[in-house]
Amino acid sequence: MNKFPENFLWGSAVSGHQIEGNNEHSDWWHWELATEGQQTSGKAVDHWNRFEEDHDLLVEMGHEAFRFGLEWARIEPRRGEFDSAAIDQYRRMLQSLRDRGIKVCLTLHHWVLPQWVSEQNDWRNPDTVEQFLRYVDFAVQEFAEFPDLWITLNEPMVASLAGNLSGDFPPQRRSIFACRQVSRNMLRAHAGAYRIIHQHCPEARVGLAMAYPHLEGWGTPGPEGWYERLAVWFGKKVVYEAWDRSLETGRFHPLFGWGVVDGLRDSIDFCGINYYFRMTPRFSLRHPRSGFLDPAALPEGVETNDFQWQIWPEGIRHIIDEVWNRFRKPIFITENGIADRDDSKRGAYIVNHLHQLHQAIQEGIPVEGYFHWSFIDNFEWKEGFEMKFGLVEVDLEDPDLARRPRPSAGLYSRIIRNRGPLETDA
Repeated sequence: MNKFPENFLWGSAVSGHQIEGNNEHSDWWHWELATEGQQTSGKAVDHWNRFEEDHDLLVEMGHEAFRFGLEWARIEPRRGEFDSAAIDQYRRMLQSLRDRGIKVCLTLHHWVLPQWVSEQNDWRNPDTVEQFLRYVDFAVQEFAEFPDLWITLNEPMVASLAGNLSGDFPPQRRSIFACRQVSRNMLRAHAGAYRIIHQHCPEARVGLAMAYPHLEGWGTPGPEGWYERLAVWFGKKVVYEAWDRSLETGRFHPLFGWGVVDGLRDSIDFCGINYYFRMTPRFSLRHPRSGFLDPAALPEGVETNDFQWQIWPEGIRHIIDEVWNRFRKPIFITENGIADRDDSKRGAYIVNHLHQLHQAIQEGIPVEGYFHWSFIDNFEWKEGFEMKFGLVEVDLEDPDLARRPRPSAGLYSRIIRNRGPLETDA
């Protein structure tokens, strides 16, 4: 048995827009309604009104911690106007978790902006940084007593790249210049948020939740293999290393331009790792649009999830080593999960990734907790409700939106109870 330390924190994660429903004042809500063929979030799984029921399920399932987020668009639906009803509802949510003895990891920004911010050119506008920090200051003063961990931004590079380079997410730009501007302003926003949280809560533990795919060249011999390795080297820079190096040094990475950011250096108390999959790009003349690389190339015998992402547990260990060697800070796995509609792979996915975490802990790396993504089925952004990440299933055709824990939820509960997976698990 891989026994985890007694103080290791076991939990699950969600984000507000994906489960709360009716986030009407947000840019994503408006984008969903305006985009032909895009499924809309609607009332989602109605967590906004059913949080007590969901928190009872967390207790039933043995979860010790819950990562969820505030929606800026609910708290400040119009510029300078803070919604007391939304603030009271978030306070009830936080108090409900505390009453049940569940620790809180609170995310302040998970990609979604108020529509009024979107209309003023979103993160490209430097004024957005100050407006975000005003919201952060307000939220910290309102809710400071509740969080055990704070996340300033979730996967900022994904929001920057998907929204401003590939054009997959709102605002659907395809501009290197816009991507750089957005990244610079989000780095400033993180540094400012870190400072504000510590001003109000000197003992707070504050981090970022960063996306870390494991990138590895296919291994083609000759010049093609050299090209694959070069692509992986550059891909890592773009996806996460440029952001990490900026945090490490306090200066913008050259991909973002030049300059020092006040308060950016050493502005994390822990590292949040979101890990899901491996990519093995392969040289291919059939893929000129992706730089003569097939990003979906799949080695023989490797399983995939419903997204066709490679399931590669060893990758999380590579990422843990890389992040630890860079920052020497405690680590939380802030997201790790699988799109698995029929729940046939989720149990093994959890167990095999936890084995990798246990090895890292045994070798002295301070991995302090694991938040499985996701507690409940959610609105999976551009893919709508088709991808099922939840330990808890919700049939959206059911008017009662009944919650049904999947078999993998029971397995995860046993793992928590036993402080680690048994040899017979999975």
